[in-house]
Amino acid sequence: MRIFFIPGLGEEIFIFDKIQSSIPGEKIFIDNWSLLTELPEKDLTALVYAKHITEKFQISKEDVVIGHSLGAWVALWVKELSRCRIVQIAGWTDIKKVIKVSPSLSLLYLIAKNGWGLNKLVRVLLSLLYSKEASKAVLLSIFDKLKQADKTTVAKQLMVVYNPISHAPSTNPDLRIHSKKDFIVRPPDEGYAVMKGDHFGLYTFPDTVYKPIVDFLARS
Repeated sequence: MRIFFIPGLGEEIFIFDKIQSSIPGEKIFIDNWSLLTELPEKDLTALVYAKHITEKFQISKEDVVIGHSLGAWVALWVKELSRCRIVQIAGWTDIKKVIKVSPSLSLLYLIAKNGWGLNKLVRVLLSLLYSKEASKAVLLSIFDKLKQADKTTVAKQLMVVYNPISHAPSTNPDLRIHSKKDFIVRPPDEGYAVMKGDHFGLYTFPDTVYKPIVDFLARS
C-alpha cells in the first residue's frame, strides 16, 4: 500500500515528520515547490494540479493520500480522479471555510509575486500573535520559506487554494481530522476526528493525528 503525503501552502515535507513514522505503508512525499514549476499559471486550479500528480505517480484506488491544508484540498481532487482513499488534515471541501485574505484574487497573486507582506514587521506580528502557541516555530518556519522561495511558485500555491473550479467534487474525504481552534480553515460541518492545537497540530500534537489515521487504515 502506497501512502502519499501532500503538504500545505508554504510547507515542506517536514510538516509530516511527527506522524509519518507511525503510519504503515510505502511512503511517498509530494514536493509542491518542485511539482508546481512543471505547470503553467494559466488556468491553474487544485483539479489541474491533482491531475498532474495523479498521472505522474499513477495513483489508483489502491493508494491512500494524506493531505494537510492545501494538500488536503488537492487530495480531494486526486480522489475524484483516481478513487483512492484520502485523509484530510485541516482541510476543506467548501472554499468558504478558508480564511479570506484579499477581496481580489488578482490582487492577492500580485502581492504574492512581489513578496509584499513577507517582511520583518509581519514576522514580528505573527510571532506576537503565536507567542503562546506550541506551533509558533512551525508557523515562522513556513513564513521564512515563503519569504525566501520563488515568488511565482508562491503565487501558484495560492492559485491552487483559491482559483475556482467549474464543478464541485462528487466525492468526500474518507477521514477528516481538524482542530476546533483552527482559524485558518474553519472546522467542517461534517464529523471529524479532533486534532489538538491549531492548524499545525499534526506537528505539535501528532498523536491526535496519527492515531485516527492508523485506526482508519486498519479498518480499510
